[in-house]
Amino acid sequence: MKGLVFDIEVLYFSTFRKPNSTSLILTYTIPPFTTIRGMIANALGLQRDDYSLQDTIKIGIAVKKFGFKNTEMAKILKLKENKNRPIRNYPSSPMFREYVVNPEYTVFLGSDEYTINKIFNALKFPERPLYLGQSDDLVDVTVYSPNEIQEVEIDIVDSVIDEIVQGAIIEKIPYKFIEEEGKYNVEYKLVSIPSILPLRLSSTKKLYRYLDKNIQIQ
Repeated sequence: MKGLVFDIEVLYFSTFRKPNSTSLILTYTIPPFTTIRGMIANALGLQRDDYSLQDTIKIGIAVKKFGFKNTEMAKILKLKENKNRPIRNYPSSPMFREYVVNPEYTVFLGSDEYTINKIFNALKFPERPLYLGQSDDLVDVTVYSPNEIQEVEIDIVDSVIDEIVQGAIIEKIPYKFIEEEGKYNVEYKLVSIPSILPLRLSSTKKLYRYLDKNIQIQ
């Protein structure tokens, strides 16, 4: 399998909104898998709601720098659906929004050689400006040359992992979109986000070796 590694620096701040938050807009600690795929799709110039990357790439995530969480008062526009006439009214209400200041992440991809090379070139020369979260949350991406990756069974991990680990941040984050009866629902994954890497596990696990890093890609 071919692997690709790139670093993401959020230049200012970003919000990865938790969909079940209402009066207070909360953010995930890390960008969800769906958000990362969306950024890559933007670099490739894919159309909105093109979810083809779900079936072609696997993703691993590591926190390079957590940044810090803060809140602001934001004016949020709400859409009122009306089947009989076009929407003309956009009611708004103030609410607190949580955001992460200047975080940095490392993303690990795994796929076939053609797909990895295509994404590598797209990240170096993106079709559209790259952002993570909201469209104003611009990022700086540093992409490294693709390499071969090998599956290993080891008890040391250098990334987010899909099991509960003591001392880590536990979050249930969006993983992929599933189409059911013409509508898209979200599949979630429960992950542990280690505060310090590398992390020693209680038992060995099948991971992928990226140079000197052991990464779980999902």
